[in-house]
Formats: sequence, structure tokens, C-alpha cells
Amino acid sequence: MLKQRHCATALLRQQRTHALVQARRVPLPAAMLGAFAGGFVLQRFFNRPTAHSLVNWYLTLRAI
Repeated sequence: MLKQRHCATALLRQQRTHALVQARRVPLPAAMLGAFAGGFVLQRFFNRPTAHSLVNWYLTLRAI
């Protein structure tokens, strides 16, 4: 159990350092622009009646 915990924390540390290296490559204004554009597109998509009814239908089927 202790070895498994040690390996898991080592893997988390490795993934964290890798994510930080990757995040430094993308400039902050570009990342914010991408997030804003993605949010705008998703909002436009989900505000359509067709997409809204499909999502409701999926959630209804999933609840059954």
C-alpha cells in the first residue's frame, strides 16, 4: 500500500511538472482568447432549440 501511494504521488508530481512546462508554451492572452471563443461557440450551440432538446432527451434517457 505504501509503495502504491509513493508511485501515485510520484506520477502526480511528474504530470504536474509536465503540465506546467506545456502551459508556459502558450501565452496567456492566446489561452484566454481561446477560452472566450470556445465559451461563445458552446453558448451559441446550446442556446439552439435542437441542441437543447437533444441534451434534455439524452439526460432523460440516462436517468431511466
